[in-house]
Amino acid sequence: MAITKRTAGRPTREQAQHIDDIILSGAREAFCSQGIEGTSMEEIALSVGVSKHTIYRRYAGKMALLDAVVTRDLDRLNQAMLDDATGNNPLERLKNSARRFFFFCVEPDSVRFMAFLTSEAIFSEELRQRFATWDRVLSGPIIACVGASQEAGLLRADETPLALFSLLADILDGPGRRMQFDLPDPFAGLTPDQFFEHRWSVFLKVATSA
Repeated sequence: MAITKRTAGRPTREQAQHIDDIILSGAREAFCSQGIEGTSMEEIALSVGVSKHTIYRRYAGKMALLDAVVTRDLDRLNQAMLDDATGNNPLERLKNSARRFFFFCVEPDSVRFMAFLTSEAIFSEELRQRFATWDRVLSGPIIACVGASQEAGLLRADETPLALFSLLADILDGPGRRMQFDLPDPFAGLTPDQFFEHRWSVFLKVATSA
């Protein structure tokens, strides 16, 4: 998608945000299609209709650009989880956040992007380190909901919030992994909603037992 031509002068905040979104969307597509090494900043610039200088003013290089792409995805997901984390029952807030996390992970676009990141990380120590940072950003809101549920006596307190989050994430992880490899029946014969509800009930059986 190319940027609409604007009049000369400093862009407004809205125009600058639009340019950023266009660049990041173009970079995301290019990285998925061609990998990090196979993508040039010039190709990204041409694909979205900006100059290479415009991109370099914002991002020092491809890894910084990739970091911005992932951060935008995580910011949007975390904001959605915060929007869903309403109400007085912390366990319900946890379920809503977990549902949002699950459906984000099984969106075809997310599956494709994660497959790209996973394959690239095999050969890049820098990317593996960034994965650790991204994981902390992604898990933070859900871990907070786990902790609040424990404090309210709704989840067992003999495990750390991180341990219970890891259990929940592992229970929900299967479909996204299977979709990365285009395996049949990623939801084990269930609809995505049914799959989530079943796995949530499994989590509760483990996380609430003495």
